[in-house]
Amino acid sequence: MKNLLLVMSFSVLYTFVACSDYLDVKPDDSLTVPDNVQDLQALLDYENVFNMQYPAAGDIGADYYFLSKADWDSRDIDARMTYIWDINAQNHLDWNYSFQRIFHCNVVLDEIDKAKLGSMTEADRDIIKGRAYFYRGWSYFQLAQLYVPYYAKGMADSEYGLPLQLVSDINEPVVRSTVHETYSRIIDDLERAAELLPDRVGVPTRPSRAAALGALAKLYLIMGDFELSLYYTENSLDINDVLLDYNDVDRDSDIPFKVFNKDVVFHAVMLARSGVHEQGYAFVDTVLVKKYNEYDLRKTAFLKADDTGLFRFKGSYDGGNYALFSGIAIDELYLIKSECLARLGREQKALEVLNRLLSKRWQKDRFVPMQLASNDDLLTIILEEREKQLLFRGGIRWSDLRRLNQDPRFAKILVRKLDDRYELIPGDDRYTFMLPFSVIQISGMPQNHR
Repeated sequence: MKNLLLVMSFSVLYTFVACSDYLDVKPDDSLTVPDNVQDLQALLDYENVFNMQYPAAGDIGADYYFLSKADWDSRDIDARMTYIWDINAQNHLDWNYSFQRIFHCNVVLDEIDKAKLGSMTEADRDIIKGRAYFYRGWSYFQLAQLYVPYYAKGMADSEYGLPLQLVSDINEPVVRSTVHETYSRIIDDLERAAELLPDRVGVPTRPSRAAALGALAKLYLIMGDFELSLYYTENSLDINDVLLDYNDVDRDSDIPFKVFNKDVVFHAVMLARSGVHEQGYAFVDTVLVKKYNEYDLRKTAFLKADDTGLFRFKGSYDGGNYALFSGIAIDELYLIKSECLARLGREQKALEVLNRLLSKRWQKDRFVPMQLASNDDLLTIILEEREKQLLFRGGIRWSDLRRLNQDPRFAKILVRKLDDRYELIPGDDRYTFMLPFSVIQISGMPQNHR
């Protein structure tokens, strides 16, 4: 266990110096890494690294909430600038924590094949390897939604991908990959994870095959490859498709959802950057609030009115109201499946999937399965249900805005009102955040466009 602690200490140092070959401070030569499978497993069980501190910048910039001027003034400078989409907004913590995870994964992957088994088995070795591939792919996936220009099936490649660090040697050169290379790496890592992980796990802080398949479904949805997204969604739901029924939830509670509830496939929590989304600060967007029907149980499970008549959010799947759930859940997979079916022209099946979800979200005696009129746009309905179900879910809405802005039917101008008015228009370069300036200064990597 001494070796494990040394690796964890070393990775913290690695994080704060921006993960590169340009380190001025070299680690002590006496530092060693775990040489047995059990310690490598323990390294991946470090929940503070692998289940917390997922990127927050996209959700700070998202449209499902707003801050008062006083609450905006009280946030830190990074959060304030990100909230108004300032061209110089810095999100170095999102970058640092993500690369800390990636470094841990690389340590495991470098050592796992030669590590001593001890009391573990070869099957355990494969599972640990699968977990490392999942966490690395999932971390790069999250980073790509912030720091890489939007990329979809059939789009031209560009040089503005992520630096792909695949070994733990800090002397490896650090350069930006292409966008295509970034997405190919994410896909490869998640596919390897799906091959090695068990279908289910005892506690969802550890990834499962269902989680890896769900992550691939999310990625292909963003890329606009609806056939592959549907394929991976259905494979994940074949393992577990049992939805949490909101009729059984204590909706009057300030914390209605338990951690590890029935919907959760993989548990992760977003970085709680200066409490921006905390119930005491964030108001739910007023237009979004009006979209909930009076018999929709999400209205009371998610929303809490304050004395101003505005609403706060209380429905996080993280089991509290400080940080946001940022993992993978069955309800999201239902919405992905429904959207993919609709986009592929299988509208009746898409409607059946949507109705199955909504039957667990409305009062039992008030729910009537939705039927399509000739002038109904099913895709519009599904995307609205996606907004109503997945608000305050870390890592989702920003990606949705980026991909939906490619379609004039769903493109949206975002507006913030403080003392001044701020806008973010579809296609704006600010939908891709700047790499931390310190990383650019030290590494010489090209910065994103402004």
